[in-house]
Amino acid sequence: MEHRLRLRRQRGHHIAGQRGERREAQALRPYHVLEAPLATQPSASSMPFFSVALGPTATSRVLAGHPALAFTELAGTQGLEPGRPLRLLSPQQDVVGTGIADPENECVRLIAREELHALDARFFRARVAGALALRRRLGLVEPEAAFRLLHGDGEGLPGLSVDLYGSYALITALSRGLQIVGRSLAEALLLELPAAGIPLRGVVVRARLKSKGKTPEKAKDEVIGEEPPEKLVVREHGIPCEVHLLAGTNTGLFLDMREHRRGFARFVRGARVLNTFCYTGTLSVAAARAGAAQVTSVDLAAGTLAWAQTNFRLAGLDPADPRFAFVESDVFRYLEQEARGKQRFDVIVLDPPTVSGARASSWSQKNDYPELIRSACALLPREGGHLWVSSNTHAGPGVRRYLQQAFERLPRTASILEEGGLPPDFPTPLAAPETRYLDVCQVRVGPES
Repeated sequence: MEHRLRLRRQRGHHIAGQRGERREAQALRPYHVLEAPLATQPSASSMPFFSVALGPTATSRVLAGHPALAFTELAGTQGLEPGRPLRLLSPQQDVVGTGIADPENECVRLIAREELHALDARFFRARVAGALALRRRLGLVEPEAAFRLLHGDGEGLPGLSVDLYGSYALITALSRGLQIVGRSLAEALLLELPAAGIPLRGVVVRARLKSKGKTPEKAKDEVIGEEPPEKLVVREHGIPCEVHLLAGTNTGLFLDMREHRRGFARFVRGARVLNTFCYTGTLSVAAARAGAAQVTSVDLAAGTLAWAQTNFRLAGLDPADPRFAFVESDVFRYLEQEARGKQRFDVIVLDPPTVSGARASSWSQKNDYPELIRSACALLPREGGHLWVSSNTHAGPGVRRYLQQAFERLPRTASILEEGGLPPDFPTPLAAPETRYLDVCQVRVGPES
């Protein structure tokens, strides 16, 4: 495949966002389209294997199925290049697994509990084929559908993921070294999916790097195959939604929330709904389509509120309908102001970012979530209502603990109606429960005492 080289750069504005430090809205990231055949680009298949010795504890972790080993658990990791394939040796010098060096994250990603002799197209196509078979059983493979095609931690490629958006795929790699592996994975996708009857036009390979200080470090996206349009419409449970594959870290649709958006509809018929940190309004659309009497969407960024209104229109809803409101505001300020008025909501959605510098005093999920829950409860009717609460457990103890901390200081009772986490297209290793990062609770709040 021959591709011309193109570079695009455009300054983006930063906004507060769900489960991420910051988000860029409607602004293209730097990226390039590979100008040479993939065979001439650095890839996992072009790098020879090195051997790394493990101690007894690290060997046990490999055999138990952990997705990664820290460099501190290994010997001889100095100078390992990013993306280098590794043979992992037990104290008896037996090969117990195969890994990939990820020095940016100071770890080795474990891709097999056996010796692999080549990370070639056959290996990657087998991983893709196995992942695709599961998604077919789940009924996710449909025209224009959006879902996670491969969740690396639980499917033999830790540190990598593949999201399918209609005819385009987005590979996310957690380091530059894994982005090299992502090229080989992209090649496998472009071979395997069309052979399986899925028309894949192009693949974006994106490195999501660790932040250094307050500014997230960025790497250029790579586009392999056909460049996706700047705005693309996909469908979730038949509902259209606009996504931006080339604009920022997030695309506008959190695929791990798919089943929660559908389940949310059960609780909102005839209700007054407040969606805070609404981002692109996908939960607001779910509420409006389910027959909510009123839906108010609040976000600090005008760009994402406009995007949310686009999603309303795509779903056959008129954003100018008086039942719907879109409010550009800091959420804490909005809750404080509305608590002094008469407006009340039956259902309030809290899906805040992990951290954000958007508030005058910066937000931290770990430290500020209980306060957010208490502030939201002030907008529930005196006779009670519902909270829909989510968090990223990588950044704190989880929703249940935040709720306990909040209600210790509230004159109300609370009952958990439903709990959930990741959907089945996000499989995680039994040996690494910490990788199940999503925590969602539907809570019934009792009357004021």
